[in-house]
Amino acid sequence: MKIQGARGSYHVIKRLGRGGFADILLARANGELVVLKLPKEDEMSKILLKEEASILREVSSPSPHEHIVAFIEWIDRIPALVEEYVPGPTIGEAYRSRRATQNDAIRISLGVLSALERIHSLGVVHGDVKPDNIILPRSLHPVLIDLGVARAIGKRSVAGTPGWSAPEFLRGEVSPEADIYSVGVLILFLVYGIDPREPLRPDDLPSNLSEHLRYVLSRALDPDPKKRFSSARDMSLSLMGMKLPSESGPRIVVQGKTIPLKDKLIIGRVRRQGGTGRADVNLQEVGSRRILPPGPPRGWIEIVRVGSEYWISDRGAPGGVWVYEGNRWIKVLDYPLKHGQLISFGLRRRGGDVLPYVPARVYLR
Repeated sequence: MKIQGARGSYHVIKRLGRGGFADILLARANGELVVLKLPKEDEMSKILLKEEASILREVSSPSPHEHIVAFIEWIDRIPALVEEYVPGPTIGEAYRSRRATQNDAIRISLGVLSALERIHSLGVVHGDVKPDNIILPRSLHPVLIDLGVARAIGKRSVAGTPGWSAPEFLRGEVSPEADIYSVGVLILFLVYGIDPREPLRPDDLPSNLSEHLRYVLSRALDPDPKKRFSSARDMSLSLMGMKLPSESGPRIVVQGKTIPLKDKLIIGRVRRQGGTGRADVNLQEVGSRRILPPGPPRGWIEIVRVGSEYWISDRGAPGGVWVYEGNRWIKVLDYPLKHGQLISFGLRRRGGDVLPYVPARVYLR
């Protein structure tokens, strides 16, 4: 079987597997091995594979992430997704009959969390972090694959894996905290071989965990998403033993950073980006990817305490201020924030999806 793409002819070698929505094939092109994903016949499978390709293309731009499978091309007329071939066993295969030390489990998890930090910065949730979706091309170096059920923050989820996907994700709710839960389950699988078929809770943790790891997993597996780590970055810092900002009290998590809310907080651009330079929190570039929303560079956002409430105000902010209410994004000028509120500075479109440009979440207790 041969499939023609923009980058050459792909000669199919064999089938690697069959996922929920696609056949996965090993192919060769220009002397290199690649993976081809072909959707099943139903229309939903075709839609989901095209969404996966769109997300993976964006995740791989401007350069691939070392812990995420790389996008190669989308062949629309087939349709087919072509992606990097990552050699090596999945975590499920590598640790089927052996256990990881707690330190090795932490090292693997830090790689997965680094991948999730990139994915979450795009306003997307993976939703299906599990041993079969992580390959180890070399020892302790994970590569996250299969973004087939990944969804934009605020959309409804369509699938997942019971026991591994967070309970709320399986109910349709999409937020970054769902992936935090899955990494907690992954650590338990690596260290103890636990392969759950139903949701885990902090009470289910083994008794011989180190105090450090017990604290991390108790937060990651909390049934209330708002009580889990606020970001992949926060969970990484905690796994590395670093002290986090206060875990209670009013705070906002933006670009993976937790910032306490006091009487007034100003979010804007730094001077080199054309901003005022007066911001407490800078809208900035993350890694090699620009996540600055378009718009007037000298505007800013204010979050001000008014009595017992916190109000967010648009002061000419780049891209405007948006809050997620009633399953949709609403643009606001002045707005009283709720505990757990999803907000975004600017929105963008990817195909038919509306995604947050710079996603953030507010916690008020």
